[in-house]
Amino acid sequence: MRQATPPWIGTLLVSTLAAALVAGTGFVLSRRIERVAEKPPGNRVDDAFRETARRIDALDGMWQSALEAEARRLLETNTREVESTVVGVVQCSWLNPGFSDPSRAHRLMDGSEPRIRPILDRFAKGEPGEWIFSANEVINGSGWIETPGHPLSWRQGNGRTSVILQLDPQEAVGIVRSDLARQVNVNLPNDEPGTLTWTDPGGDVFLSTGKPAPGATPDEILRHVSRFGDWTLRRHYPVKVVTSYRPPVLAGSFTLAALLLAGGAAVISWQRKATRLAEQRVSFVNRVSHELRTPLTNLLLNTDLALDSLTGDHEGIRRRLGLIREETARLSRIVDNVQTFARGERGKHEIHTAPCDVEKLANGLWENFAPLFARKSIHCGFDFQLSRKVTVDQDALSQILSNLLSNVEKYAGESAKARVAISEEAGHLVVEVEDDGPGIPADARTRIFLPFERAGSRVNEGATGTGLGLSISRDLARQMGGRLELLCTSQGAKFRLVLPLGERSGA
Repeated sequence: MRQATPPWIGTLLVSTLAAALVAGTGFVLSRRIERVAEKPPGNRVDDAFRETARRIDALDGMWQSALEAEARRLLETNTREVESTVVGVVQCSWLNPGFSDPSRAHRLMDGSEPRIRPILDRFAKGEPGEWIFSANEVINGSGWIETPGHPLSWRQGNGRTSVILQLDPQEAVGIVRSDLARQVNVNLPNDEPGTLTWTDPGGDVFLSTGKPAPGATPDEILRHVSRFGDWTLRRHYPVKVVTSYRPPVLAGSFTLAALLLAGGAAVISWQRKATRLAEQRVSFVNRVSHELRTPLTNLLLNTDLALDSLTGDHEGIRRRLGLIREETARLSRIVDNVQTFARGERGKHEIHTAPCDVEKLANGLWENFAPLFARKSIHCGFDFQLSRKVTVDQDALSQILSNLLSNVEKYAGESAKARVAISEEAGHLVVEVEDDGPGIPADARTRIFLPFERAGSRVNEGATGTGLGLSISRDLARQMGGRLELLCTSQGAKFRLVLPLGERSGA
């Protein structure tokens, strides 16, 4: 046996680990991480937006002036073959109440057939693509035509004829973008925290100070409406990561961790007291057993001398002395087991191997048990198939065999039959001890190898013992590199001891 780790060490580790786990979990659960967007101080972005809006409005006015001049020129030339030089004009239409064929009064700049045809109501035929005007609306004056479902247009009339210019603002957007990019006073401040993004009416970015995170929602949107469409400035404020902790969760977790540590400390204190008490008991039993060893040895020696010195017919005295020797030997085995158990608990039991005549050892044990077996009419047969000495711990092997034979004597019952077989199999010493007694209950087959455990039955209820024999025997077998096991049988109990053999010597 090796000295076991004190149980309070495990309690200390478990309580500390549980407290650390609870405290760590509470710390993690109480932590709250927020990404907070903060608007930078100053008005530089607002100033840049206003400057850009003013420039767009100026370009809008310039475009209107160019369209007005272009329309006036087309009216003055009175021709439908000229090309328009103003950006954004896609179709020119002339309206005149005196036209004989109004369908010829349209010209697309790319030379294709017109799809939307402005026409005076007097010439309307209800055909697809007709955009109907009354003469009073367009013959005189000028201005924008912003009719839902129709393109943005400019009209110019001189009292007799009207020119309608259909427009595509997107063609003009490119000119506006190029102009804005050249204007230093409308450029975005590149050193402004966060990101700024200008988009044109088509949604394309033309000015930017950075790339916002994918899917991020703008913190501020500034929009300017013009004839070209809506120009939008999207602003993302700089994000600051703020970490905070929820006091109730933090306090609760640390309180629970403290309670776990306090509970662990209380259990450890109790365990250490229990361990000290157990050590004191083991020490006391060990001292008592040690003190009993000398008088028991003297009793056995003097009993043997008394038996040897008897002459004549003293059968009664011889029987009484034999009984004294048997009970003294039984008490000596109990003391041996207690001392072996105490040494194992302290981790001081050692194995010492030496050449051993197993047959001679078994015969010597049988001489001690023969009177006990005879008193209960137990017949025990021996089967020796090992004729050579083997290297084992003789004292440990003797104690194991003694415990197994003692169990047969105590539990097999009256008139039982027992058998001890000793052989060599595959380099191992094999010892089998079996009987045809009541056997061991199924629920106790594993438990009987625990210290202080005994399997009760009607036959052996009055049997004495400490419950240490099988536990000590299995531990001794394991220390010698072997094993002691209880085999399954239909009747009785059968134990099998297997030990590895060391060097063998001649008989």
